[in-house]
Amino acid sequence: MMETPDKTGEQGPEAAAALQKKGGGAGALWRAAAGGTLWFARLVWTGIVLAARGFGKFCITTWRVAAALDSALWRAVKLLTRRALDGLAYAGGIALTAFRGLIAWLPTRTGRAYSSLFGAFLVVCTLWMIDLLRASPALDIAGSSSNRAPVDEDDPILARIDGRYVHLSEIEAAARAGGFLRPDEILTPGTAFERELVESYVEQRLLARAALDEGLQRSPSVARKVNAARDRVLAGAYMDAQIRDTVTPEAVERLYRSQSDVTRLGDEVRARHILVATGEEAEEIIALLKGGADFTALARERSLDRATAPLGGEVGWFTRGMMTPVFSNAAFSAEPGTLAAPFQTEFGWHILEVLDRRPTSAVPFSSVRAPIESFLRMRTIESSLRDLEEKSQVVYFRPQAKETPSGAQPPDLSDPPLDDPRFMLPAEEEAGDPLSEETGP
Repeated sequence: MMETPDKTGEQGPEAAAALQKKGGGAGALWRAAAGGTLWFARLVWTGIVLAARGFGKFCITTWRVAAALDSALWRAVKLLTRRALDGLAYAGGIALTAFRGLIAWLPTRTGRAYSSLFGAFLVVCTLWMIDLLRASPALDIAGSSSNRAPVDEDDPILARIDGRYVHLSEIEAAARAGGFLRPDEILTPGTAFERELVESYVEQRLLARAALDEGLQRSPSVARKVNAARDRVLAGAYMDAQIRDTVTPEAVERLYRSQSDVTRLGDEVRARHILVATGEEAEEIIALLKGGADFTALARERSLDRATAPLGGEVGWFTRGMMTPVFSNAAFSAEPGTLAAPFQTEFGWHILEVLDRRPTSAVPFSSVRAPIESFLRMRTIESSLRDLEEKSQVVYFRPQAKETPSGAQPPDLSDPPLDDPRFMLPAEEEAGDPLSEETGP
């Protein structure tokens, strides 16, 4: 049996060297990592120490600067105070010297004359002020005149309530809200007092303030009424603003121009006719007219239309919509100066001659301006309400109609026959039926 050589023994020195080399490489890596970590930690610590030192130096420097400034300011304050006191003392000395000189000067002849003149001037001024106070109106506690209001050219003042002035615009607004003024009426201060609108406004304000003092605004019924009035005023103001922005002169004229074809009545013709009973007679008259007969004479002699026959059959000017369709078609299909073909209506046969034709003018803007403005206002109100209802998702909960019993018959609302013996007028019902009284038991 053959023995195999020991591989470990044969390769012992080389394998050991390789293992030692591998182990040495791993240790070097660990040592390098530990050294790098230690270096980074030292770097961080050095930075922290430097930052702390810098912050400390900054604090110390700031403290020293503040102390120096404080010392300088304190010295400046002391210096200014000393200088101010010295100035006051100097001014006081000068005033005392002047007062002493005045006391010494007054007993002299010049001083006595000056004192007399000054006293006389003071007495005259006092008497003048007393005269002005007596001539001026009485002043109230607030110091203003009770009979004269401050002048306000734009909005005159008509009253005062506890120091608050009431202007003409407030009186006018309250009067319009109460229906005491027409929309086109202008209120003046004289008219406001003549119609006692100022007194009514003041009384209303006093009563409203008394109600507030009593706390009536907290009552549920009063609060509902106040909210309803507030909503009504706000709704009116909103619609007024919408109408003012929408119904402008430009909008009215623009709508008028866009509807000019509607306001135009079309052409109109001037014609005359002869009315006869049969078609043969109409053909006979046509032949006579073509032979040179006078239309006016024939109309007066043979026309059955006694309204136009004395006028020679003259109908006058008319538009298409003013006559029956047959008559209008015949008149507007013929040229001026020609005869239309005889045609029949419910009145008989017509021989028609068109005399003239002209286009009609549109309806004047001045005559339709008011209806157009009214139409635009109504359309603005409807569109505004419709948009608000859509945005607010309004839902109405109407009560359901009561169902009538199947066997019940609706009441008879027809007029009773006049020959009914039970028919009576309302006055007779109140007075009673005399026949029933006579024939009663």
